Amino acid sequence: LEQVYAHVRKAGGICVADEVQTGFGRYGTHYWGFQQQGVIPDIVTMGKPFGNGFPLAAVVCTDQVAAAFASTGIEYFNTFGGGPVAAAAGLAVMNTVDSEQLQ
Repeated sequence: LEQVYAHVRKAGGICVADEVQTGFGRYGTHYWGFQQQGVIPDIVTMGKPFGNGFPLAAVVCTDQVAAAFASTGIEYFNTFGGGPVAAAAGLAVMNTVDSEQLQ
């Protein structure tokens, strides 16, 4: 992926890592699939395992991508709501992964 990311960025594109299936330690030695490839994406999507069955997803991006998005005037969008119950579910999952040293 290092060469792919380099070509994409040279052409003015951004690199997205879809970690919906592979993230949160499913690779064993790496928390994220992209880490196994030695790359750093501009956008990371994550979902299903984040809520351990509770509908929860997230997108993380660089400051540059966030600024470009903000400049469009769109203030907010989502697939799954980001309410307090979803946040609590995600936090509980992350605390369990950490405290039980699952990664």
